[in-house]
Amino acid sequence: MKWTEPKPPTEGVCFYDHVTCNTALGECWITWKSWKEHADFDVAIDDKIVGTAFTLDEAKAMAERHLRSKAEEILRDFGSSHGG
Repeated sequence: MKWTEPKPPTEGVCFYDHVTCNTALGECWITWKSWKEHADFDVAIDDKIVGTAFTLDEAKAMAERHLRSKAEEILRDFGSSHGG
């Protein structure tokens, strides 16, 4: 997955520090409040929160696992609906 470099809060875009990644299954966002001593990293795909992690690397891995799981689910559903 190709993530952007971390970006600061940006008016009109995101109120929090963030990285983004465009995928075939939607846009992924990881956001965090850098001003907190122990920030949580929220993972969202197409504006739906899919989880929270304690580090940016854990959050990126969580997003990848979620997207792989969704892709496998889509392929299973496609196969079963087409005689596979």
